[in-house]
Formats: sequence, structure tokens, C-alpha cells
Amino acid sequence: MFLERVLVGRLVTNCYVVCDEESGIGAVIDPGMFSAEVKNAIERSGMKELKYILCTHGPFDHICGVAKLKKAYPEAKVCIGKEDVPYLADGRLSMATAFKMDFEPCVPDVEFSHDDTFSIGNIEVRVFSAPGHTPGGVLYILEKERVIFTGDTLFRGSVGNTGFEGGNAFTLMNTLEKMKAFSDDFVIHTGHGESSTIGDEKRTNIYLR
Repeated sequence: MFLERVLVGRLVTNCYVVCDEESGIGAVIDPGMFSAEVKNAIERSGMKELKYILCTHGPFDHICGVAKLKKAYPEAKVCIGKEDVPYLADGRLSMATAFKMDFEPCVPDVEFSHDDTFSIGNIEVRVFSAPGHTPGGVLYILEKERVIFTGDTLFRGSVGNTGFEGGNAFTLMNTLEKMKAFSDDFVIHTGHGESSTIGDEKRTNIYLR
């Protein structure tokens, strides 16, 4: 599996380019901006088909590049958790307006619910509902590869902010409690900052103890 992190946007968001090297089918996760660096990563991956544009949640720093990426790769399916669909259409809700970001609304092709599954070529992915930071945040779990894309639900040593519209601290704590069931060997690729593992977070992150 090809996996590359690209830092994008004002809030230095982690955008990930994933590709099943055997089939050449790939996805981009959390394109907070469609930059030249993202395009170059797609080309480096050897991707023959960008099948999915995957959003872990809806605030602007994770979605502002979605519409432009969709225009460049019109066959790609825009995917987001069902409860976060409104963020893709509303610059105020996504906070793009407040941050004076170039925001272009778009309509998702797929609205995910908990335990939905799909494949990126030969890579099987399970959707895990993770509300709290936003109402419709999701994790993307690659069981075979032992990888979880956590968005802003869980960071290395911290968790996502719940102090803005749509956030709920109690709901986030419930989500984190469920995440304790994940095996320690899962690598987490987060929405901001460095990657970690579930095991390291159980040992060192006060929110996951």
C-alpha cells in the first residue's frame, strides 16, 4: 500500500494519499486544500484511478479542497459521515467564512453510517462512527493493514476540540471509550500532528486511559 501524508492549509492539516499499488486504485483523505503537493503525491503513487475523496469530518481545514479535487477527478466519489453532510454546503458551519477561506460547496456522492464497508482496490475499509468533535465524524479502519485514519477525533497525546458549533464533549468521551477496544498495534494517522499507535495512546494519552 502506498501511503503519503501531505500538509495542507492554514491549520497544517494532514491530507493522506492512499493507493493500492496492485490495482492502481486510490483515495485522498481530508483534502483541506487541493495543492500542487497533493497532486504530486497522487502522481507519485502510480494511481490509475482516484476512486474516493474521503472526509473524516466537515470543518473547512479538512474539506476546502474537496470541490476542486472533484473537478480534477470527476469520477471520484466524495464521501463523508451522514451527519456531517451539511458542512460541505455551508461555509459558515464549516467555519470557512470565519477564516476567510476560499470555499466552494459540493454535494457528497456517499453518506457513510457506522460499519459501512468499501474497498480501495484490494484494501478493505470499515467506517467507524466517531461523533463528538463534530456530529458525523468517522474513522476509516484498514483492518489488514492495521491502520486507522482518525481525523480530529484522536491525536497523538490529545483529542479534538468540542467547543464550537456541533461539538459535544460528552459524546466525544463516549467515542473514545469505544476506541479503547481497538488493538494496540493499530497505527493512527491523525488529522493534525504526528502519527501514533492505539497502544501508545492508551499508555500516554489521558483521554484514552
